[in-house]
Amino acid sequence: MQSFFQFKILSILILLVISACSFAQPLASELESELLPLSDLSHFQKLSTTSWQIAGNVSASRHHSGRLTPVEGKGILTYTPSSNSAPLVSKLEFGDIDLEFDFLLSRQAGFSVTLHNQHQINISDLWMKSGADAYKAAGLWQHLRIQFVGSEGNKKIEKVLLNGQDVIQQDDIIHMQPANPSTKTFSINGKTGGFAIRNIHYKTFGTEKIVLSDLAFKVYNGLHKNPDTLNLLPVKRQGKTDTLSHRVGDRKSQLVFDGMVDIPATGEYLFSLTAGGGAWLYIDNKQVISNNGSRDFERAFYKRTNLKKGKYPFKLVYSNSDECLVLHYQGPQIPWQSLTTASSMRLSEHFEPLEYQVKDKPALQRGFMMHGEKVNPYTAAVGFGANNYAYDMHTYNLLAVWHGRFIDVANMWRERGEKQLEIPLGAKLEFSGKPLLARLKENTSTWPDSAQTSDGVFTLRGYSLDDKQVPVFSYALQDVKVEDKMTQLPSHEGLARQLKIQNANKRKHYYILLAEGRFIETLADSSYAVDDKRYYIEKLTVNNAVATIRKNNGVQQLIVPVSVSTPVQTIQYNIVW
Repeated sequence: MQSFFQFKILSILILLVISACSFAQPLASELESELLPLSDLSHFQKLSTTSWQIAGNVSASRHHSGRLTPVEGKGILTYTPSSNSAPLVSKLEFGDIDLEFDFLLSRQAGFSVTLHNQHQINISDLWMKSGADAYKAAGLWQHLRIQFVGSEGNKKIEKVLLNGQDVIQQDDIIHMQPANPSTKTFSINGKTGGFAIRNIHYKTFGTEKIVLSDLAFKVYNGLHKNPDTLNLLPVKRQGKTDTLSHRVGDRKSQLVFDGMVDIPATGEYLFSLTAGGGAWLYIDNKQVISNNGSRDFERAFYKRTNLKKGKYPFKLVYSNSDECLVLHYQGPQIPWQSLTTASSMRLSEHFEPLEYQVKDKPALQRGFMMHGEKVNPYTAAVGFGANNYAYDMHTYNLLAVWHGRFIDVANMWRERGEKQLEIPLGAKLEFSGKPLLARLKENTSTWPDSAQTSDGVFTLRGYSLDDKQVPVFSYALQDVKVEDKMTQLPSHEGLARQLKIQNANKRKHYYILLAEGRFIETLADSSYAVDDKRYYIEKLTVNNAVATIRKNNGVQQLIVPVSVSTPVQTIQYNIVW
């Protein structure tokens, strides 16, 4: 069975296009996957054990082994060890599959996922263990993605992403069970301690694909922004072809392909078009996608469309400015495929990784960094050796944190360094990026998402280094001055943050935003599980103030009022993930 995972060259090319285009626009490069409902256990094979249950919420302490506390409800699969524990086997059968889900471990817990009863992925609570920087602390939701090729004679686990980081080479993550009879299902097996799983999504793939036939081409002189112009021009040359590539035409000329396209299945399709010059795709005489005349051959344009099974007229028009024409698609049970040849892609500069190694003192590097699906050009990356963070020097707040190695600076320090892109070398945990300090007329006022507010902009901006070369970021909003300093916890579990607010007693209605997320839970030890258990805030001290959780525009925020009773207010807390 052919699948996305077998198209090695195509995969590399698509990833290059996607990584380049994400530099320029929001990424829309996947069709939606199927959700495996967890309202009950009906989507799994029947079993006699009571170890597997359905819950509405769960919690687990990172300090106490094996304890998982479920709350009644639906949507979360829980496992509690028992004397008759047994694997949970899916009813879903598949060949090739993308399988992903969230999981939450109690301390020292572990489980395995086995595909086709032979190919096993092992997950354990390895947080803070050497070489296991992708793991989060117990009690936090984590994410696992598996790409599996189930074709007979070529079965293998293609990729394992843990919290977005590729861990397939990690010791003991993958185990083969060749003696077991093969199945077409997946199973989950508890090993030690309690754990939970939610949001099980999957895509299965077949062998069908779009087929082009009866292809002919025409070449016209000149470059034209409107394809209709070609109706008034003479044809320079024309002929038959079996190749969809810009190489069929000529540089600085217009190339038109006409033919038939066989759509294998009714459903939603996603097209990706990358071209060095204007390009337009038509199916059944209707425009499906264009790149708006762009000459940026590193930028992909995406368009979804619903197509019915059958044969239709096909047309692709290309204004060949920069010799690049790439057309990819996904469809119902169809992984990424290419309609154009590999030689029709123009590859941009590709650099081998260049790691910025943190040695005997903290490292600071300014540059650009991806935040969400956009580039943040105001980033300062700071590394301590075991923990790292990215700081926004425009809104003056945290952008992201990650464990382990620091950053890859190949896009900054090799050749012309045009992209100036810093790439974290660990599983990145991102924050909202909103300003830390704001003036709210009322406690219910919306927190600004920009440093440009009705109360002015941040002034006196900059940073200094203390006697241990640790950066201290400073700025002011009107008279209120802030110093923001983060250091690595001695345990390497996260970062310690210290905020000093000066002239606090001169202004009213100023607040500090400590955290934002869908849900913020106050735990038994007075720490906080933030953004539906993505990270912890621990050991919070707020001099002469009280931290509160408020709802605002569909999210929850942990805020602290700036004290008006003292000229200097100090706020300290730990960020653990």
